[in-house]
Formats: sequence, structure tokens, C-alpha cells
Amino acid sequence: MLTVDDVPTAAGALPGVGHLHHLVRHRLRFLESLRRSGPLVRVRLGTAPLYVVTDPVLVHHVQSVKGRSFGRGKQFQRMVPLLGHGLITSDGELYHRQRRTVQRAFTPDRIERHLRAIHGRAERWCASWEEGRPVDVLHELKGLSTAVTAETFFSGRMPEGVLRQLGAVLPVVERAAVERPMMPKAVDRLPLPPVRRGNAAMARMRALVREAVAACREHGASGEGDVVEHLLAARDPDTGRPLEDELVCDEVIALLIGGVANVPATLAWAWFHLALRPGAEERVLAELAALGGAPPGMADLERLPYTRAVMFETMRLHSVQLVTQRTIADVDLGGVMLPCGTDTAYSLHALHTDPRSFPHPRAFSPERWLPHSGREPARHTFVPFGGGRFKCVGDNFACAEMMATLAAIATHWRLRRPAGLRVRVSVREPIPSPAGLWLVPRRGRG
Repeated sequence: MLTVDDVPTAAGALPGVGHLHHLVRHRLRFLESLRRSGPLVRVRLGTAPLYVVTDPVLVHHVQSVKGRSFGRGKQFQRMVPLLGHGLITSDGELYHRQRRTVQRAFTPDRIERHLRAIHGRAERWCASWEEGRPVDVLHELKGLSTAVTAETFFSGRMPEGVLRQLGAVLPVVERAAVERPMMPKAVDRLPLPPVRRGNAAMARMRALVREAVAACREHGASGEGDVVEHLLAARDPDTGRPLEDELVCDEVIALLIGGVANVPATLAWAWFHLALRPGAEERVLAELAALGGAPPGMADLERLPYTRAVMFETMRLHSVQLVTQRTIADVDLGGVMLPCGTDTAYSLHALHTDPRSFPHPRAFSPERWLPHSGREPARHTFVPFGGGRFKCVGDNFACAEMMATLAAIATHWRLRRPAGLRVRVSVREPIPSPAGLWLVPRRGRG
């Protein structure tokens, strides 16, 4: 049996900073390169070791097969002062109680109820676009996603002014949540501009959410079955007590971050790829035309296999950069004994671009996801929402939201790539996002 001392260290570490300069300067390329060093690789964050799992089978063991031996890692613990104790950061028994409660807000019938509101909000949002006038697609989709999330969480009871303020602070909070866990802990106590901005944005966001939750409690149930209404009515399955308002706020913040950070980036990349592949866009449009322009329900989404394949392929190419977990017991991982308290990590981005699992990994090929294509990857090699007990609780809702939004906008607009467009990949959010993605709206099939 090997020990952690036998695990190879990634090349390029510098005294004092370890591999931090690689993670700052060319993070995605560095994460992809680790698979060449072996299935388990030591990376140094400053002087602290982090054992990165690069083999898809071993990632599956971390998530599921041996998942009970792994808890939240330092990435999530470092986010607690910023985000609170919501589902994103909690662990242990608190996490399990929260998950059982929040899961009930994302049942298929509740998602079905929200789809019409999502479709309607998306149609109204893009109605202000002007033909031929370029739009910053990621910026537009972030605003739309914030509005959609507020609509489904608060049944439209959140004032537009509060919505605009949320939209302004959310990107700052997202960046802080991604960047701080990779920096030495001492950074949190330094009066650096990024630290001050993140703290101020989080304080403002918490105040806005606290105010909205208090208003919902005061005015009582809306009858729409929204997420906040469900959380306020929930009872702890063990004690029978309602959730404290501060914990409800933590949950709302966690769900806002999860929804507004990842959904817009994925949708923006989807339009980027469709703008490059007119043939793929035509296949999506043909499927949507069969719906007759009506808002899609859950059953209708099942009739859009190519559209779903486009979303899957987009999520494959653009995935969460790094997920950390810490062993809570001694565990044998691939023949290496990891002691209790060992910090581990894996990159969904690197996992989903591994040529061993995905031939031609850089190519945008929705066809690999079509039923009976003979190319569909093994299940454990594609986990865009994570896996095991820490799998994203809103995965089905996120997929439905993305497909409903795509259907609403594509029914009215084609987004064309202008000559000379240069898109930069930004790693300042959980999912690398397309910066500078200005596309030109055209009506019809022009």
C-alpha cells in the first residue's frame, strides 16, 4: 500500500508559493496537465499540499463509492465567512438536514410550475433587443438569470429595484467565492481592495435577501409554491421546528450563487458554439418549431433531444474548475492510503476534456450525446453537477431553466457572430465564462 509520500508532485512549484502562480496565470491549462503526472498528483497551495485526483474512476470513488469518507474541503470552509452556512458550504448532519429540506423545493411538479414563468420572463427580457445592435450575451443572460431566479424563489414579489441591486453585487460575490479559497487564509484579514469589495458586496447581498425573506414571512404564502415559501414553511425533520430566518437567508444566497453563476455562463457558451455551427442551430430550431412556440413543459423538454445534447456538450466543454474535499477517515484511494484530514480536489473541467473519455475533446459535438449514437461517454465520466451526496440539489431545475430560456430566445432571435469577434475565457467565476461575447441579434433565420 502506497502512502501520500509516494504521490508525485506536479512540476513547476516555486518556493513559498508552490503552484499558485500556475493557478493564477493559466489555471485551466495547468489543471488539464496534471493527468500526465498520474491518477493522483500533489499540488502545493503555498506550502500546503493538495492531492488532485485526475482519473475519472477515482473521482467517482471520491464522489460516490467512498463518498462517506470525504467531507467538504478547504474551498468550502473558506467560503463560510462569505456565504454563510447554506447548502453550498455546510457539511455533516447540518448538510443532510438542509438537503432533505431544500430537495422538496425542486420536485418535478414544482419545476413544471416554474417553467412557464421562466419562458415568459425570457421572452420579455429579449423583447428590448434591437435587430443588428450587438448585445453582451453574458451580461444579458446574467441579468435574465437573476430575474428568473428571483421570480422562481419569490414568485415575482421582489421589487425591481432590489432585483437590480442584486444583479450588481452578485458578480462580485461570485468572484470572491472562487478566488479566495485559492489564496492563503491570511489574505482574508488584509485590507486589500478585492477583499473589501467582496465583503461589502456580500454584506449588501445578505441585507437584500434578509429584507426580501422578512417581507415574504410578513405577507404570508403567495400560493405559488415558490422556493422561499417552501423554506419558510419547512420544518426540521428531526425537531419539527421551522428554519431560522438567517438559515433561510443562507439557503437563498447559496441557491442564488449556484443559479446565477453557472446557468448564464453555460447558456452564453451555448450561443457562442451555435453561432459557430449554423447547422447545429438549424437542428435546434427545427425541434423548437415542433412545439409551436408554446412555453415548454417538462414533457416537451423530452421531445428536444438535440437541444438537450447541445446543452450537455456545452456543459462538458465548460465545467466547474476545481472542487475540494477533505478526508474524514483514513481511506484507500487507488492504492494510496490517504490519512484522515487530507485535502483532495478534482477538476470537472479537466475530467470533461480528458481524451481518454472524450475523443476529440476540444470539438463541439452534440452528436456524441444523441441516443443510440454509439458515442455517449460512460456515465461517471460526465458529472457537470457533481456526484454522490454533494451533487447539486437543483440540477434538474437548472437543466429545465436553460432549455426553457434557450427555447424562448431562439424562437425570436438568431444570434450572429460579428467579424473579428474575440472572446476571452475568464476564470473568475465557478464555470469559466466568455468575456467579450458580443453577438448580433437577427430576427427570423437571417
